[in-house]
Amino acid sequence: MLRRASRLARDARTWLRDQSDLRSARGVLETAYPEINALFVRIIRKTGVRPPYLWGSLHGAHLAKALGIGAVSLIEFGVAGGNGLVDLDQIGQALEACLGVRVAVYGFDTGRGLPAPIDVRDCPNLFSGGDYPMDVERLQARLQRSELVLGDVADTVTPFLAGRPAPVAFISFDLDLYSATTEALRVLEGDPEGLLPRVHCYFDDITGYTYSQFNGERLAIREFNERNVVRKISPIYSLSHYVPTRSAGALWVEKMQLAHIVDHPLYGRPDGLTRVARKDLF
Repeated sequence: MLRRASRLARDARTWLRDQSDLRSARGVLETAYPEINALFVRIIRKTGVRPPYLWGSLHGAHLAKALGIGAVSLIEFGVAGGNGLVDLDQIGQALEACLGVRVAVYGFDTGRGLPAPIDVRDCPNLFSGGDYPMDVERLQARLQRSELVLGDVADTVTPFLAGRPAPVAFISFDLDLYSATTEALRVLEGDPEGLLPRVHCYFDDITGYTYSQFNGERLAIREFNERNVVRKISPIYSLSHYVPTRSAGALWVEKMQLAHIVDHPLYGRPDGLTRVARKDLF
């Protein structure tokens, strides 16, 4: 009897936790966030992948499906040991199964660790050349669908874009250095057909430590916005109210940004986030 009561209590706690997790956009019910968050929670519990990678990729695939785009690319800049890229591998499989959007995954890295910082904008107080090396062969053996793009990002972004990959839906920027991040951001300056009209981005190194508007990834973002008239990177304001409740206080929520490709021909097309003129996407 006690064992049964304990199981019932555990089941009740799980149900209450699920209801809490799935609440989103508090007080705003006519959105797609509850369905997206429900899928987010389900995939997280099954796979244990990195929440920001899943959240950004899931919203990117949802946008693609709403716009009738059948394939997307997910990118990680700064692979290091490869755990994040392995997670993107799993996320790609999950999105294909759940949303029917084909997914390609790319990981950019030197393969030999960080380049040496060029000046104080690269935060040499935090990073040194050779940090975060990669065991290429070991990582390759762990990957199922991801493609490693090895070399200095200054040399690899242009050939990547020239290969006309599926539209980019999500990018993780984890290159640590201002100089490398500046080069990686050129992927958002490519032809519109190589991007979704809005690209979810995760910037790993923009909070805490000695980061500021004048160094590191924040400086690279600021300069990107200054030199581009119709391409802008912006925080997703009050995002903590739109993710599953359990994630509301998570640090990753503060690191999510949205790249607006305003010159994209589909930028003004209904994107399925509101129920007005929504398709049944789930």
